[in-house]
Amino acid sequence: MFRRIEEETEVKKKVLSWSTAALLGVSFIGFSFQQGTAEAESLEERMDTVKEKRSDVSKSLSESKKEIESLEAEQKKIDEEIKQLDEAVTKTSEKIRNKNDEIDKTRQQIENLKKDIKKLDKRIKKRNEILKERARAMQTSGGSVDYIEVLLGSQDFSDLLNRVNAVSTISSADRDILEAHEEDKRVKKEKEDKVKEDLSSLETSLKELETLKADQEKQAAEKDAFMAKLKESQQTAEDKSSKLENEDELLSEQEKAIQEQMKKQKEEAEKQVSSAQPVKSTSTSGGDTSTSGGETPPVASGTFTRPAAGPVTSEFGIRSLGDHKGIDIGKRGASVPIVAAADGQVFRSYYSSTYGNAIFITHNVNGKVYTTVYAHMESRNVSGNETVKKGQVIGYMGNTGRSYGAHLHFEMHEGPWNLEKTNAVDPRKYINF
Repeated sequence: MFRRIEEETEVKKKVLSWSTAALLGVSFIGFSFQQGTAEAESLEERMDTVKEKRSDVSKSLSESKKEIESLEAEQKKIDEEIKQLDEAVTKTSEKIRNKNDEIDKTRQQIENLKKDIKKLDKRIKKRNEILKERARAMQTSGGSVDYIEVLLGSQDFSDLLNRVNAVSTISSADRDILEAHEEDKRVKKEKEDKVKEDLSSLETSLKELETLKADQEKQAAEKDAFMAKLKESQQTAEDKSSKLENEDELLSEQEKAIQEQMKKQKEEAEKQVSSAQPVKSTSTSGGDTSTSGGETPPVASGTFTRPAAGPVTSEFGIRSLGDHKGIDIGKRGASVPIVAAADGQVFRSYYSSTYGNAIFITHNVNGKVYTTVYAHMESRNVSGNETVKKGQVIGYMGNTGRSYGAHLHFEMHEGPWNLEKTNAVDPRKYINF
C-alpha cells in the first residue's frame, strides 16, 4: 500500500513538473512575442515620423523649386534690361569718341591758325614800321607831298611823268597797307573768336556726354549689384533645394533601413514563436574588429562603443565656428580605423561636399531608433544597406569635405537624422570618451 502511494506521489510530481515547465515555456514565448511586438510598434512609429518628415521636406522642396523658377525668370528680365543699358552705354561711348575727334581736329585748326596769326603778326609788325616811317615823313613835310620839288627835280617831261605817277602810287600803297592791315587784324580776331566758341561748345558737349556716361555707369553698377544680389538669392535657394534633396534622400534611405529592420524583426519573431525560443538581443553583440592596420578602440560592454581611438579635439555644443552637433576625434597615426558604434544597418555611404566621405548608420536598441554619423573619412569600407556589428571597422579617419585637419566628426541622433539636426545629442550621453 505504501509502495502504491509512493508511486502515485511520484507521478503527481512528474505531472506537476511537466505542467510547470510548459507554463514557463508558454509565458516565456508570450514575453518574447510581446517584446518583439513592442519593438515593431516602435519601428512603425519611427517609420511614421520619417514619412511625416519626408512629406514636410517634399513640400519645402516644391516651394524652393518654385522660388528658383521665379528667380530665374526675374534674372532673365534683368539680363535683358542690362543688355539694353550696355547698348546705350556703347552708343554714348561712340559719341564721346566722335566728340573727342572733333575736339582734336579743332585744336589742330587752332594750332594752324596760330601759325597763320604768327605770320599775320609779322606782316602787321612790318606794316607798322612802314606806317610809322610814312607818318614821320608826312609830319616832316607838313602832311602832304611837295609837288613843286617833284616838278623842279624832274630832268625832262618823261621824268616828270614818272615822278607824278610815283607820288600817286605811294599814296595808293599807303591806303592799301592800312586796309590790308585792318583786314588782317579783323580776320585774326574773327577766327580766334570762332575757334574759341567752337572749342567751348565742344567742351560743353563733352562734359554733358561724360556726365551721361557716368550716369549710365552708375545705373549699370546698380544693376550689377542687383544682379549679384539676385544671383546670391538664387544660389541660396539652390543650396537650400540641394540640402532638402539630400535630406529627402537620406530620409528615404533611412526609411528603407527601418523597413528592412521591421522585416527582419518580423521574421525573427515568427521564427521564435514557431521554435518556442526567446528573441535574442543584438544591441550589445560584438563584431569583426580586425583591421588591416592601426589601432582600434576597445569595444565597450554597453550598447554603444567609442568609434575611434584618439583625443577629443572638439566637444558637442556651441563653439567659435557655430553650434557643433557632434564630437571630433583627432587623428593620431598614419592609418586610424573607425568602427561602428553599435549594431545597425548602413543606410547611407557616400561622398558629401560638407561631410566628405561619410557613413550613416541606423540602430534599433530596445525598440528605440538611433542614428550615428561618421564624417570626413579617408575611405569607406561598407556600403548602403549593409548590416554592421558593434566594433566592426567601417572605414579610416581622414580630412575630406569641409574639414580642417584629419579627424573624425561623430554625431549621435535620438531618432532619424534631419537637416536641422534637431535630434542630435551629446555622444557622451551614451559613450565614455
